[in-house]
Amino acid sequence: MSKLPSVVYDFDPRNLPAEFLRAVGLVVAASSQTEKIVQELIGGILQIDEAETQALTLQMSAPLRHHVARALMELNGANSIVVDQVDELLEMIAQANERRNIIVHNSFCIHPDTGEIYTLRAAARGSLQMSLQTVTAQQLESEAGKIYEAGIELMRFMVVFGVLPGRRTRPIREPLKRSKKDREARKTLRTQQ
Repeated sequence: MSKLPSVVYDFDPRNLPAEFLRAVGLVVAASSQTEKIVQELIGGILQIDEAETQALTLQMSAPLRHHVARALMELNGANSIVVDQVDELLEMIAQANERRNIIVHNSFCIHPDTGEIYTLRAAARGSLQMSLQTVTAQQLESEAGKIYEAGIELMRFMVVFGVLPGRRTRPIREPLKRSKKDREARKTLRTQQ
């Protein structure tokens, strides 16, 4: 019985070509920009300022931001047409996030003989499924463009309908030291005054 030759792929990301790494970075940057726009949508709907928007939304997961934005728009949208438009835009962004997750959460490897780059896609929802698929820097750049455009479409909507967080008029306080010891020290200082 003959043994089939096995291929040993190079999974070291430091060996990926520079243009490929640039494309992966572009996907991440485009995704961050798009998620920032969803955060601003929440602040715009609530009519709070930029700093309050950040304080409220920064620790939210992307799916939670989307659910909150949809619920707030349903409560505050001018009419069902506006609510439907936001739903469609957020669905575009959710699809963009799925593409981003496929890129960011799976490993890349290089075929030792051909130099082709593959992504090892794995999922374990009910059963383990794995596949190797070729991927190019151009494909990743195309995905980055779709992710970015989904966010820009939402921003266009927000500008047209004036759904943007307000400018902060009050200065932002220096962050307080918030440990129990620091609170007690401030309390003691207040009682001594």
